Amino acid sequence: MAHSNQLSDLFNKDRTVISKHISNIFKENELDKEVVCTKFAHTTQHGAIKGKTQEATSIYYNLDVIISVGYRVKSKQGTQFRQWATQRLKDYLVKGYAINEKRLKEAENKFQELKQAVCLLETIVKTKVITGDEAQGLLKVLSDYAFALDILDQYDHQTLKIGETDYKEVFRISYKEAKKAIEGLKTKFGGSQLFGNEKDDSFKGSLGNIYQTFDGIELYSSVEEKAAHLL
Repeated sequence: MAHSNQLSDLFNKDRTVISKHISNIFKENELDKEVVCTKFAHTTQHGAIKGKTQEATSIYYNLDVIISVGYRVKSKQGTQFRQWATQRLKDYLVKGYAINEKRLKEAENKFQELKQAVCLLETIVKTKVITGDEAQGLLKVLSDYAFALDILDQYDHQTLKIGETDYKEVFRISYKEAKKAIEGLKTKFGGSQLFGNEKDDSFKGSLGNIYQTFDGIELYSSVEEKAAHLL
């Protein structure tokens, strides 16, 4: 939320100019005033009577108004805003996403720190510095978690490569067998009626998709690729 004074500072334009743009936005029905504005009451010192206070109301505008003003105002800052906003919009339309590089870098750093911490714990397990089956089991889980994180990181950066795979087909799962397995899990975890309910035939279709072929060649030729696609 921002006040008109803040918008004036943001776009380096007089407050009267900003107020005129906002008035035109509502007049042209570009935005609904009732939706994008919020009134805040606050207490101020009375201008004429010493020691007396008075209540004043300020109007704050949400992000929709800020963007609309940004596309109307004529200033250097307004131009910079439009260039930035247009690039973000282009990213969404062309790529389907936009990247906040600073936050991405921060996330990458945190990911690396987490990996280092988990690897350290894994080393502790291997050197048997700590004892106890529960502690050993917990650290083994953390080790596997670090491996999974690494795989996801490779996938996100499009560097993931398929390693050793098994092309020997042990059996071909059917919809009937899959449903039986799901019912077994349902019983194992308490028999909740919310578990394993199908909304349509998409699950049956997903099972069929892992055995797709093109020109007689399987699209997912290994057991691991079939499992990953089904997941």
